[in-house]
Amino acid sequence: MNRNQILEILQTVRSREEGEGDPLIEEAFDRAAQDSELKKILIQEREWDAAVKKSITAISVPSDLKQRILNQCTSKKEAPSNILSFPKSWWIPLAAAALLIFSFGILNVKREGEPKNFARFEEEAVGYTQGFFMLSKNTPQLAEAREWLKSRGTPHAFQIPFRIEGMSQFGCKQVEFCGIRSSMICFEVEGIKKEVHLFVIDKNDIQNLPSFGIPEFHEKKGNAVAQWTDDKHGYILTGEITLDEMRSLF
Repeated sequence: MNRNQILEILQTVRSREEGEGDPLIEEAFDRAAQDSELKKILIQEREWDAAVKKSITAISVPSDLKQRILNQCTSKKEAPSNILSFPKSWWIPLAAAALLIFSFGILNVKREGEPKNFARFEEEAVGYTQGFFMLSKNTPQLAEAREWLKSRGTPHAFQIPFRIEGMSQFGCKQVEFCGIRSSMICFEVEGIKKEVHLFVIDKNDIQNLPSFGIPEFHEKKGNAVAQWTDDKHGYILTGEITLDEMRSLF
């Protein structure tokens, strides 16, 4: 059982008590208790759960709300727009919620209008691997990963360097940054037991691509990064490994 599989189980079953008697769930909780990274993620998830629960329970509901709804629904004299008469104190949180939704809309429009720049995509991709994510398709078989990516309309017929292709594979998913859809496959580097993540982009979808054929190596946000292109695709390989370890994969 790898880290992504453990996280997937613990995201589905929020406590050990819920999965009591299931050996797979109990193993996931035991493994998480021994992994500092997993424990940190679980603490953040529990804090998020508590915050959401607190925000929901903090909403004040008028004691006579049910009766008012029933009265309004049975009255034929009231216009449909007057079914609910919100207290004035409700308009502030409602307005705040509307503003938040509007802000998200503006942000999405802005991102769609951003230049589809390779460097910008790389920055988003590296940051994404450093946070919590779950693979959409868990499979050790590259052929299965290609079929799954093909069914999602993302790059699938791409070339992987021989040494990377021969590494243990966890699975794949479709990701999108800066309005660019890409394929992501995760591998484990033999010997050091660390993960690297390969992002593949269609060259027609992005600008300012790196060199053809020969990988360029650098560090970004504490990760080692290799980037290159071939006839049809742009590639980013990144992970929390050293530059020397990254170069050894090519």
